[in-house]
Amino acid sequence: KDPEKAKKQNITIAASFGATKDVIFENSVTETLDPNYLIGSGDEIIVMLWGQTEFNQSYVVTKDGYLFIENIGQVFVNGLTLSRLEKKLFNLLKKVYSTLDASSGNATTYLDVSLGTLTLRPIRIHAVGEINNPGAYELKQSSTLFSSLFYFRGPSEIGTMRKIKLIRKGNVKATIDFYDYLLNGQRKNDIKIMTDDVVFIGPKGPVVSAFGEINRPAKYELKPDESLKDLIKMAGGLKSSTYTKRVKINRIVPSFERDALNADRIIIDISIDDITPSNESFKLIDGDEV
Repeated sequence: KDPEKAKKQNITIAASFGATKDVIFENSVTETLDPNYLIGSGDEIIVMLWGQTEFNQSYVVTKDGYLFIENIGQVFVNGLTLSRLEKKLFNLLKKVYSTLDASSGNATTYLDVSLGTLTLRPIRIHAVGEINNPGAYELKQSSTLFSSLFYFRGPSEIGTMRKIKLIRKGNVKATIDFYDYLLNGQRKNDIKIMTDDVVFIGPKGPVVSAFGEINRPAKYELKPDESLKDLIKMAGGLKSSTYTKRVKINRIVPSFERDALNADRIIIDISIDDITPSNESFKLIDGDEV
């Protein structure tokens, strides 16, 4: 195999973000809203009474954060959760509809408060670090840390895909490894995005090339604790035609070791058969070509 030709044919995993529409990986829009969702300007509130008194009306929160309800007047609702809003409206409405109040006997009118379809205000977050398009983004309510990456096209060429952080109010709320999804179909540690969250992508870790008699030749980013065995697994395993007695590793010698070795590049030969059955692992470093 021609190593140079093989490397040119490789496509880095980061290209997964390239021509992807940001809505493809969103969660279903029919899912319920976060119970901690804070009501704000433009939200639609539906107030319904049933039983002895029947009433069904929708209201839109004004830009100042108020609802205007007949027989009650202006009600400030900005920043309330749905449960707190329902409690507040109950205390106001029972003064008008006495059958709501169970303190004087059994209640014969019942209240339900819900959010209407207009409650689709986008979530505003910030994406910073080693990404292609840093800045502020408006995401859908159903967005998660995972799906948010497609809005700003993921990390840049020097950004990590193995340690993507969600920072909320100065604290790291979650960290995801995008390889879990690309290689195993799993979305571990994925959580919903909230307003003013920060998605931070740091610089990538060691990158190693794998080519030859292997199922998925490409460049792979490794975590500090990952070894040759992990690289082989990421690359889809060995082909049936692979000669396991000799794996060649072209290595750029780290600068602090060059004087001792009197070389800036070395070639290492290793047998996979010597490490696979045991707990031993062969460590790889940044720039290795396997």
